[in-house]
Amino acid sequence: MTIGKRFFTIFITILLVVTAVIGTALPVFAATYTVTLSNYSGAVNSVLYAYATTTTTFAPGTFAVYFSTYNITGVSVGAGLTTFNAYFGVPVLPRGAYNVTITNTVGDTQTGTVPVFTITPQIFLTTNNGHIGDQLTISGNGFAASTPITIYLDGVAQAPTAAISTDAIGQFSNGSITIPTTFGGVHTITAWDNYGSSPGVSYTVAATMTLSAATGAVGSSFTVTGSGFAANTTPSFLIDGTVVNVGAVTDATGKFTNATVVIPTIGAGLHTLTVQDTAGHVLTQTFTVTSTMSINPTSGPVDTTVTVTGSGFLASKPISITYDSASVSTGPVTFTSDSKGSFSTTFKIPAGASGVHVIKVSDGTNSGTANFTTSLTAKIDVTSGPVGTSVTANGTGFKGNSSVTIIFNGIQNATATTDGKGNLATTFTVKPTPIGSHVLVLTDGTNTKSFDFTVSPTATIDSAKGNIGSSINVSGSGFGATQSVTVKYDNNQIATSSTDAAGTFTVAFKAPVSKGGAHTITVTDGTNTKTFDYAIDSTPPSVPALTLPANDTRGDKIPTLSWQDVTDANGGIVYDLQLSKDIGFNTILLEKDGLTSSTYTFSVAETLKPASKKAPYYWRVKAIDAASSESAWSTPSSFFLGFVMPTWGYYAIGGVAAVILLVGGFFLGNWFGRRAMS
Repeated sequence: MTIGKRFFTIFITILLVVTAVIGTALPVFAATYTVTLSNYSGAVNSVLYAYATTTTTFAPGTFAVYFSTYNITGVSVGAGLTTFNAYFGVPVLPRGAYNVTITNTVGDTQTGTVPVFTITPQIFLTTNNGHIGDQLTISGNGFAASTPITIYLDGVAQAPTAAISTDAIGQFSNGSITIPTTFGGVHTITAWDNYGSSPGVSYTVAATMTLSAATGAVGSSFTVTGSGFAANTTPSFLIDGTVVNVGAVTDATGKFTNATVVIPTIGAGLHTLTVQDTAGHVLTQTFTVTSTMSINPTSGPVDTTVTVTGSGFLASKPISITYDSASVSTGPVTFTSDSKGSFSTTFKIPAGASGVHVIKVSDGTNSGTANFTTSLTAKIDVTSGPVGTSVTANGTGFKGNSSVTIIFNGIQNATATTDGKGNLATTFTVKPTPIGSHVLVLTDGTNTKSFDFTVSPTATIDSAKGNIGSSINVSGSGFGATQSVTVKYDNNQIATSSTDAAGTFTVAFKAPVSKGGAHTITVTDGTNTKTFDYAIDSTPPSVPALTLPANDTRGDKIPTLSWQDVTDANGGIVYDLQLSKDIGFNTILLEKDGLTSSTYTFSVAETLKPASKKAPYYWRVKAIDAASSESAWSTPSSFFLGFVMPTWGYYAIGGVAAVILLVGGFFLGNWFGRRAMS
């Protein structure tokens, strides 16, 4: 080997060694890279991915990820990588835009646009469903720092329980609102700061209802108030699954108030009320039906038949009835409640002392009571009349098999004896007693019943009704002796007479012209008066039958209308006439009242305008008698006025037209023939 070659070999060896030493001692130049994000906006605590890429390789080491100025995570990167990623939760910061950067200790630098992440607000509800009136707590983050917060439900601002504001990092907690009256279903809650709204969170309002009473008897009612149902709808009400008619309608907020539910005929015990709407809101609530019973009548004499009814008892169970704790015989003797817990039966009040007695019914579990009052009961068939009047007295509640004294005007008038149940039935005659009011007493020495009895004049009328002109006879007795007697008809004097020495009289007269119906006839001697009701027959007259012109025919230019005469027991028949252009007589063209004849001819001044058969005149008549009783209107009849071409006229016109056509055809034919020849 020559010296030159050896020197070159040594030089190359030294150079390689130096190069190797220098390679291990000199620093590696840093790589440039870019960063992208998985999302560029989102809420606090949302997961975010940051991706770093380079066209060379990253220097191995730990890379720090910064969110704005906050070092939020680190990533260990091995040798030879051209990409890596880091994921982290968005830190709790106010709403706004923040830079995301990645650096390492060996000086790798991020190039290009620094990615920006925008924090958006969000809210959280303690619950996502509830009822109207509930307190709802709301928290949030990602809002502007230290700013007021307004809560909205379906876009309507809600008054908070206390003012709500964010802290220095844009979050708030314990914001509270009361759920307002609104329809049931899903609603949206949002929160706003000075820069905008959070995304909406769903909140479901559930329906609620309350009953005004938890118990009640069959036939009683309670009211129901509900909210949170569908708006402007008619909920269905069911008791034990059977629809009951309530008719409640919700308002625009899904609320109804004071819906009245009448408890139907159902058995005693617990029952379920269900309220539901077409939107699927279904609520149930129980109530208790209590037993109730009633009696009719509630007072009366012994042997009174009392009807006992009950409802709200156990279904299909035997029912017992007692009277002052003693069983009574009912009709039927044994009976049970029906399938709905109702029953009805009767029994007679047994003999016993007068006063209050207790009637009790029971099904063995439920019971009810009512009071029945028995008392001395007596009556007389007349309370006034002349001396010698026969009076019948009946009574119950006296002592059995006892003597009853009848005292009239303080003097014993008669005696009678009761039966074993204390019933009294007797007839006696009023003994000579001065005219006027007196006391009639029935007494067994323990029980007493008193009546007022008036000895007074008496008079009779031979008929209580008739027609105008009918004969009326009035007779009287017990009036003043040899006194002038005046007879008035509806306060108008119509006849006079005089009593004889015994105070009797008779007077005859005819019913005057007066309106059909009730009237008063008064007879008086100046001191004693007797009044009678007298009725004039008010049967309406017959409906007039229309005769001329015949229905749907042409009338004369100045027509005459005729109808059959009507007769009536009250006499004095007159007629009312109406003329109209419509069959309903909505517009009256002519009206004549009180016509005494059954015909009417229009005057010159009343000349009618022509009317076609399609638009005729209609007329009707009714009859009124002397008692002002009116018949119904007759069935309307029609007539028309004006020129109407007879059938032969149409034939004549057709003939003339045919002649014209024939002549015209003849001349035209000659004309065309001459032209053809020429």
